[in-house]
Amino acid sequence: MNETTETTERTAFFNGHFIPESELRLAPFDVGVRIGEFVFETVRTYGHRPHRLRDHMVRLYASMKALDIDCGMSIEEMEEATLELIERNRAAIEPYDDLMWNNDASRGIAKPFDPGPYDSYERTVFIVFIPLGASLVDALDGLENGIPVVIPPTRNIPARYLDPKMKNRNRIHYGKGMREAKRVDPRAEAVFLDDDGYLTEGGGANFLIVKDGAVISPQGRNILRGVTREDVRDLAPGLGLEFVEADIEPYDAMTADEAFLASTPFFVMPVTSIDGRPIGDGRPGPVVDSLIDAFAQQVGVHPVEQARKITQRYLDDRPKGSRPY
Repeated sequence: MNETTETTERTAFFNGHFIPESELRLAPFDVGVRIGEFVFETVRTYGHRPHRLRDHMVRLYASMKALDIDCGMSIEEMEEATLELIERNRAAIEPYDDLMWNNDASRGIAKPFDPGPYDSYERTVFIVFIPLGASLVDALDGLENGIPVVIPPTRNIPARYLDPKMKNRNRIHYGKGMREAKRVDPRAEAVFLDDDGYLTEGGGANFLIVKDGAVISPQGRNILRGVTREDVRDLAPGLGLEFVEADIEPYDAMTADEAFLASTPFFVMPVTSIDGRPIGDGRPGPVVDSLIDAFAQQVGVHPVEQARKITQRYLDDRPKGSRPY
């Protein structure tokens, strides 16, 4: 174990300043705290290099524009602060690990109990980094063996009320639905229906299926148009796969050849059942494997192999039962 990682405190960015992470505080009357009016992006490195940082920043600024939030920084300034923060936090992680972080922006601090609409106050911007390893340790079993999906009673909020294309913190419905799924199967992830009964996305991942040589994603109207989903879209033609957007019913998922989740921390994770019914032969399939291998060639890090290495180091170096970070 690298002793430096045990003693080096990570650095955060808060309202224009680089500060020790332990000093970051949000005001109780920050609009993001009060009503969840935060927009954010989750980004990670591969081999300590940020992956598609500009794409994430473009989406962050699109979310702010849609909500009329001016964070007081240009996209170039936000990107520059993020890159500097990566350098400041390199010493806080093991060389075989990677960093993951959030860029968050809220409308700022309101007057106590002001009814809103909170459009005239100083904005809040912060960036917080964590080592990725703990997430990959938790994800390894799913990456290797696949995970079950449960469709919870709670449905996704229609875009006409809260547009998921704006990546926002106002997601209590996701938390409720994920708890409902865990009550059915502790290993399960939730995938939500929309008002019309079509599958949309998970609480932190896009959901896609594979059928007859095509990778099929729900249409973009009621989902986050994920950056990792774009990675899958870009890789598909090189693997002889068509990428299609369509309305996906639960029946379509149950009768698919394969299914998977796509998300920043792990790239893609196979889904092997939905509501207790196996997808395909109930095991991770060849399309998911080929996507992972192609992505690994592109970024220079194999997500599953990295998860295995980090998990093994955790088992070797940590007291039994403790978490790696």
